[in-house]
Amino acid sequence: MSRKKLSVFEAFSLSFGGQAPFTSIITFGTIGLQLGGSFLTIATIIGTILVLLNGIVIYRLSLRYSQHGGYFTYAFYSLTERLGLVTGWLFLLYAFTYGGTLLAGSIYIITTYLKINADLIAFLVLLFSAFLVIRGLDVSVKYAEFISIAEIVAIIISSVVLLLETKPSFNLTIPANPFLVILYAIGMPIGYGNLNPMSEDIKNAKKIVGIITVIVILLGGLLSALLFYASALYGTDLIEILLDKAGFIFPYLIFSALNGGILGGIAYIIAMSRIVYAMSLKNFMPSIISSLKYNRPYNAEVISLIIYTVILFLLTHFVGLYTTFLVLGGLTVLSYLIISLSANLSLFRIALKKLRKRKMEITLAVFSTILSLIILVYSIQENTPIINYIFFAWIIAGFIYAEVLEIAGNNGKNDED
Repeated sequence: MSRKKLSVFEAFSLSFGGQAPFTSIITFGTIGLQLGGSFLTIATIIGTILVLLNGIVIYRLSLRYSQHGGYFTYAFYSLTERLGLVTGWLFLLYAFTYGGTLLAGSIYIITTYLKINADLIAFLVLLFSAFLVIRGLDVSVKYAEFISIAEIVAIIISSVVLLLETKPSFNLTIPANPFLVILYAIGMPIGYGNLNPMSEDIKNAKKIVGIITVIVILLGGLLSALLFYASALYGTDLIEILLDKAGFIFPYLIFSALNGGILGGIAYIIAMSRIVYAMSLKNFMPSIISSLKYNRPYNAEVISLIIYTVILFLLTHFVGLYTTFLVLGGLTVLSYLIISLSANLSLFRIALKKLRKRKMEITLAVFSTILSLIILVYSIQENTPIINYIFFAWIIAGFIYAEVLEIAGNNGKNDED
């Protein structure tokens, strides 16, 4: 593709905006504050450190690969074709559920407090998202630059206003189930994963993708911890606290939250499209998906957009915004942990080739793998059965799909660069 590539700030804006920190705070954070109270501040710092370890793994892998595909590409070349396919398959679930969680959660919060018809808002939001995606990456990035700054400002202003109010001293309380609170805290910084699948769209991708990934995790996590610290001084109902203590800027906060949800969806639709495009190049998807139009993987973008829009609207209409948010949120954490395990194993496999020179990378990969496995097991235990059923059904479908391709004789590794 010969289109103009993204600068450092453009790539940062899309990644940080795709993480949608303020929107994540009022979705994952609202529940986390109710469960953990003041402990959520500490849980967010712990969650950020845990996610950062996986982010550093991506940093190391991004130094080696600059093709489209991210997690799929890492597993495809470092592990096996089949694991690459299944990793890409699981990333599609992660991208859809994370983007969908942000959008459903933000619409739920907004419609609850503004008493607006949820179906109408969902339709208009999805229509606007579709418009931006169809217009292309340049337009989406300009939107991301504006909204990412708006979200940072929203968090800082809210935190400062709450900290300047007359308040009681901070009182740390340990909840009955602190690990569950950490799980919700992890849901906020894991939104960094939208950038590495689109490495070919970024200038000097090998140098900056990993650095931006680490910055986005740290900035998003620490800003979230700041607002949780300030909010926990007043109670556990985050929206009511903001409405009561920062009511004069509440319309701006609603604006930031809604647009953050929209941007999160756009960023992950684009990430989905790059994964689908990369899988198509390796004959894991129909070849028409990898056709370029307007110097971009237009077919992959349109297919990803249609899948995201149709399924999300049907879910919000028939299942409801809150249930959609809870189910997609649970699936997000599970799918993120599996693709992170794949990345950890990819780095481990690469580092083994030069064991003496890469002991630090092996240590990082092993430690991150152990932590991800522990969190994964606990997440499965804490999730409702329906979330686990959907998740394992998706994994099984991915392996069945891989078997079908194997029988059909498709082989992608002949196309290795």
